[in-house]
Amino acid sequence: MGPGRAGYYLTAVARGEAGVEGYYLARGEEPGRWLGVGAEQLGLHGEVTGPQLRAVLDARHPDTGEQLARHPARKVPGFDHTFRAPKSVSLLWALSDRAASAEVVAAHDAAVDAAIGYLQRSAGFSRRGAGGVETVPVEGFVAAAFRHRTSRADDPLLHTHVLVANLARTSDDGVWRTLDSRKLFAHAKTAGVLYQAHLRHELTRRLGVAWQPVINGVADIDGVDRELIETFSRRRSAIVAHMTERGESSAAAAQTATLATREAKGERVSEAELRDGWFDRATAAGVRPGWHRQLVGNTSWQQPDVAELWQHLVADEGLTQASSSFTRRDVLQQLAGQLPAGAPVEWCERVAEVLLTSDTNLLVALGPTRGNLTSVDVIRRSDGQVVPVDPGERRYTTKGLLLTEQHAINRSLTRTDSQVALADDRAVARALRRRTLSNEQEQMVQRLTGSGAGVEVVVGKAGTGKTYALDAAREAWEASGRRVTGVALAARAALELETSAGIRSTTLARLLGQIDDGRNGSPLQPGSVLVVDEAGMVGTRQLARLLDHAEQQAVKVVLVGDPHQLPEIDAGGLFRALATRLPAIELTHNRRQTHGWEQAALDDLRHGDPDVALAAYRQHGRIRTADTAQHLRDRLVEDWWDTARGDLPGSLMIALRRDDVADLNHRARAKMLEAGRLTGPATTTTNGVQLQAGDRIVCLRNAPRHGVVNGTRATITHVHLHDRTVEAVDDRGVRLKLPAGYLDAGHVAHGYAITGHKAQGLTCDHTYTLGTDTLYREWGYVAMSRGRITNQLYHGPALDRDEDGLHHHVHLDDHDDVASLTSRLRRTRAEQPITPELADLAAQWREIDARIDAIDIPRQQQLLHTRDQLDELRRMLTVDLERLRSQLERETGGFPWPRRRRLIQDLQGEHDQTAARLAEITRRLEDIDTTMTRERLPDRRQLGELFRRRDQLDTHLRRAAALRALAHRTAPPGHLTDLLGPRPADPHTAQQWDRTATRIEHHRLRWQLTDPNDPLGHHSPNPRLRRHAAALHDDIRRDTDRLHRDAPVRSRSLGISRTR
Repeated sequence: MGPGRAGYYLTAVARGEAGVEGYYLARGEEPGRWLGVGAEQLGLHGEVTGPQLRAVLDARHPDTGEQLARHPARKVPGFDHTFRAPKSVSLLWALSDRAASAEVVAAHDAAVDAAIGYLQRSAGFSRRGAGGVETVPVEGFVAAAFRHRTSRADDPLLHTHVLVANLARTSDDGVWRTLDSRKLFAHAKTAGVLYQAHLRHELTRRLGVAWQPVINGVADIDGVDRELIETFSRRRSAIVAHMTERGESSAAAAQTATLATREAKGERVSEAELRDGWFDRATAAGVRPGWHRQLVGNTSWQQPDVAELWQHLVADEGLTQASSSFTRRDVLQQLAGQLPAGAPVEWCERVAEVLLTSDTNLLVALGPTRGNLTSVDVIRRSDGQVVPVDPGERRYTTKGLLLTEQHAINRSLTRTDSQVALADDRAVARALRRRTLSNEQEQMVQRLTGSGAGVEVVVGKAGTGKTYALDAAREAWEASGRRVTGVALAARAALELETSAGIRSTTLARLLGQIDDGRNGSPLQPGSVLVVDEAGMVGTRQLARLLDHAEQQAVKVVLVGDPHQLPEIDAGGLFRALATRLPAIELTHNRRQTHGWEQAALDDLRHGDPDVALAAYRQHGRIRTADTAQHLRDRLVEDWWDTARGDLPGSLMIALRRDDVADLNHRARAKMLEAGRLTGPATTTTNGVQLQAGDRIVCLRNAPRHGVVNGTRATITHVHLHDRTVEAVDDRGVRLKLPAGYLDAGHVAHGYAITGHKAQGLTCDHTYTLGTDTLYREWGYVAMSRGRITNQLYHGPALDRDEDGLHHHVHLDDHDDVASLTSRLRRTRAEQPITPELADLAAQWREIDARIDAIDIPRQQQLLHTRDQLDELRRMLTVDLERLRSQLERETGGFPWPRRRRLIQDLQGEHDQTAARLAEITRRLEDIDTTMTRERLPDRRQLGELFRRRDQLDTHLRRAAALRALAHRTAPPGHLTDLLGPRPADPHTAQQWDRTATRIEHHRLRWQLTDPNDPLGHHSPNPRLRRHAAALHDDIRRDTDRLHRDAPVRSRSLGISRTR
């Protein structure tokens, strides 16, 4: 379904027809019907008429013409949600008798109604206030449902357009307003999945059909084969052909292709004529009369076992198998995917609530969406701004995954000073002398070999020489008698680590398998070092298992990676969390790219600022475009050939999808043939790959006995036809011999172009990257950082778009190809940690500290003191008033003697005076409360809670600062040596240096300072930061002066700058 496509249907779809009515109220189709509580409130029932539809889309009352909503930003008349039955269901409807066809239609209509009901309950909201700051529920939708029977190619396609008017009445004040399109966008996919589940339930219950497995929320009827489905999918074939021609594959591209290939609707034919034609085509495809009877009566619907669903999704943590957190929408989608026979929508909603609330020991609520948003969590406005689809939506995780992540973090923190795998100082010095390393690389080696920490994190940008520095650390460790082992998720990365750093390496799966097997003991030697390369791609559970076993064996773990490169495949975030909680070693100097401007552009791209990055690439002619996808690919291959003819191994094409890689390889090989670069006999594998001497190949499967891994790139030197073996030389210069069995198993492909995942960790001279519509930030950064000399990006023809350019759609105005490319490179697929990161904690600390700083404490204390006095006086007066009231009641009940009457009169006067004083005191207390509210002054409990929370956050930051200062002892960073000088050798002065360094790191963590030229933030525009920086600097100076007075001969000055 595509929320926010009203402009699409009101303009492009209706071209050549009688406006909106011409499309929805098409001749030969069933009349539309009104749906929704809002429609009932407007008196709309039964059949939809053109004037009614036009009125509600214009936000007018359909009877009186009264304007109901006049929001100045109301550009969207309505939102089209299209519910399509699976093709097999449409075929059952089209090729069945009338009774069965009627049941299919009834099932479809019931599923549509149920899905719209879900949308009303979950996405029925409006916004009001300045900037739409307040989200308010609405009473229901004004919706019109139009059921259509066929595709534009007149194939059977049972589908219903539900046009939801951008008009609804808010529940609390009864005002007609626009809908919050963010909510509709957020819940659209879930509504579609629930429609499918409800449809399966209805058809199983009504006709007894059985189902094939559910894939991406959709299942076909068991017994309807794929060949028959393709026979009746001429419309889809046209769409796929259009997308192939343009080199696109995303959902947005499919919408564009749907529009571009749309033919004007011709004269509608009767259903009888349609069915005659369908039966003829089905007969030609081998379908016999009565075919539908074999599909029905095969099963009956049974209510799913909730306990079984709970076991799979919650107890076995199926909800966090691929992602570290989830929302209620995700639960509903996964739940529906577990139901081959479907279930009613409301039943799914009830079960989802049960799953989320029944056992708080297994699920944890994380609060509203936070941190970086992925492409499925955002709407990209036409101005390029990213907004969350549902900013208040609560996210959850499984307690098992949360505990796994927290345990791994806590255990890693406790191992900071475990004194494991220390190298001899002389061995470190020798290893450093033997190499030319930058200052940051030397500091990395010194930290790794001298800190003694059980877990170290090395975060390095692409091209910073992480592996080269690891080689020096490896030499120092081995010279000190420490064994060093390497591991990586991919065999290619493990081989690269072994080749470049000399670290004997294996795959993570193999190492974990050996650990689990346990028959030969642990593969890790106590006191040794384990280097995990590309650790950012390792899922949380795998990484936690590895860290746990390493701790048991007293093994030092070095995690090397970059959270800004290709993300985890499984639920992840642990590496990113460790990189912020532990004092990570960072390599920032790009040694790969030769041009300074390109290094800066890659930094911008890495940190999510593609506007600046693409401007630089464009300025230097590195972004290429063309009118069509075919011309773009021709240009890419021509540019590749310009360098490949002289440097074939050093020139590489990169694409995201395998289909694109295959197409580029085909074009490149044609160039090689034309130039006579492919010689000798050729052999063809069983999957159609032709191989000849001169061909570049890439291996797709690990085969240690043949000397290759998944990702090995090589050039063929000989093809032997007698046994169909191939000889080749890989890029390391190693000779290979690949047997026919390996080739015919499909383990070899042409290697002129490869995927981005195979390119990670690779370095060449020239890269040519195909930027398709599925591009995202991490992939783009990896692809554009492989080439030393040139990196070219080829951006395809812009997607066609709505003419309205509305803010609610998933992508922005693609008529601007730069804006389109920028939009795609903002999308992230990185997993966020479910434990708050230090940056989050620091941001919370600054927010609370600012709130406390803004409080006029003397004024608050004065008002609270006065309030305390008045409150005590009110308490005393209340007691007096109660005493006088009781006394009056007692005296009034006696005989009215004159003396008693005078006493009652005195008591009444005192009572009235006390009551008046009490009322005055109460009024003054209310005035104080009003004043405190107006001046935003908290009460004692609220202020105490603010201080408590700030101290709690500061405890985490102080602990992290202490760990950083501890890590800096071996190789202090520049900002500390600039402020304090080198760490002294004298133990007493060194201890003072450490305490001062901890305070500096604490301050820098609080304010997230990274500028080495302004380590305390003296030049920040934030006055609070400048005030804190000045106070810290004065404290450090006093501490240093005191140390010098107490021990004038023990130590030289700490070297703190006196000019800051």
